[in-house]
Amino acid sequence: MNLTEVLGQIEGSSPTHSQKAILWGPESLLVDSVEFFLKTGAAWEVLKIASDCGVDHLIQQVEILKPTVVILCQEKDDIDTALFMRLIQAPFCIKAIVVSLKSNLMQVYSRQYVVMHDVTDLLSVVDTK
Repeated sequence: MNLTEVLGQIEGSSPTHSQKAILWGPESLLVDSVEFFLKTGAAWEVLKIASDCGVDHLIQQVEILKPTVVILCQEKDDIDTALFMRLIQAPFCIKAIVVSLKSNLMQVYSRQYVVMHDVTDLLSVVDTK
């Protein structure tokens, strides 16, 4: 799955207003490229936050701006995984995405609610096939 597909799923959820995204990372070509992609590809309102500002500032901005998605751009594998859980617990943040320049991988953490009517609903979420 590529970034276009991940963001496309979010775009379809609320077509009446522009989506908000927070882009967090060091000043780099990767951050600038992701920002450019979001602004030209769809009606995204993007706020860039330098990673130098710290995690607490990022969490504070998530609580204030209530973005649909937070994208963490990393050039090294040094982001604390507890940060993802803090972001997903924010009321309006549906997805936290990590874009890695080093490994060329994208990790997607999302909050999903599924009504469980019977055990097959649980199995459909647990099954990784």
